[in-house]
Amino acid sequence: MARVAVVTDSSTCLPAEILDKLGIITVPVTVHLPGADGVDGSDQLSHRISQAVARDQYVRSTQPYITDYLAAIEDSGCEDVVIVTPAMEFAAMFRNASLAAELTSRHAAVVDSRTAAAGEALVVLAGAEAAAAGASLAEVVETIESASRRVDLVATLATLDPIRRSHRVPAPLLRGSALHGVRSLFRMRDGTVELLGEVSGEEEGFARIREEYERGQGRDSERSTVFHADSPEAAERLSALLGEVDFVSGFSAAMQLHTGPGVIGAAWLPRPSHPGP
Repeated sequence: MARVAVVTDSSTCLPAEILDKLGIITVPVTVHLPGADGVDGSDQLSHRISQAVARDQYVRSTQPYITDYLAAIEDSGCEDVVIVTPAMEFAAMFRNASLAAELTSRHAAVVDSRTAAAGEALVVLAGAEAAAAGASLAEVVETIESASRRVDLVATLATLDPIRRSHRVPAPLLRGSALHGVRSLFRMRDGTVELLGEVSGEEEGFARIREEYERGQGRDSERSTVFHADSPEAAERLSALLGEVDFVSGFSAAMQLHTGPGVIGAAWLPRPSHPGP
């Protein structure tokens, strides 16, 4: 058994087999939908959100509470625990996790991944693999912090309207980008979202993602993933275009509330000698 437990939130959407293999503990991000709630990362949730949005129904999400993080720490079975959260610019989970770490009698450290969704998943994986190899609390934290400085994520959006309404991206970056049959290309890195321009459709978007992936040493990265919001067939095409990736997963359904459906992209963790563009 690992000396250090790794805790994260369900918006990482890590495949169940990876969670089980590495003993990663997840706390729930709950999405409230008409009829029944769902937990981020669960099957068909992204599709249900797309349907609800198309019907103009009210949908919202609830982040993990302090008590959720505290229970995860106490139930981990380890005296040393690391909690990895999305960038504090995107969510309030870092604050809740930090308060839980103060309340527990165990040794708990909280690390801001400086990214979110699939990017956070790769940061979590780096820490969990170090923990599984027997690393100490300080060594696991160092591994996670190193990964958070290197992780890169590039994706396309079908529309900017939801992200405009969310106010998660500074308004000046979105001016002049009202999309009419084109997609928006963006990068998420170091707690910021950078708009990279517009592309005239899905295939051009895939070509641009591949350019960024190759330029950022994605093919030689420690690990990589392709992710999607209710677009599994498109994700498989992108995965084939990029070459072998470690896994394909859904995009965070909670973040989909802010980005809209149709998000497709790639995240990768460059090796330390290749920090990316």
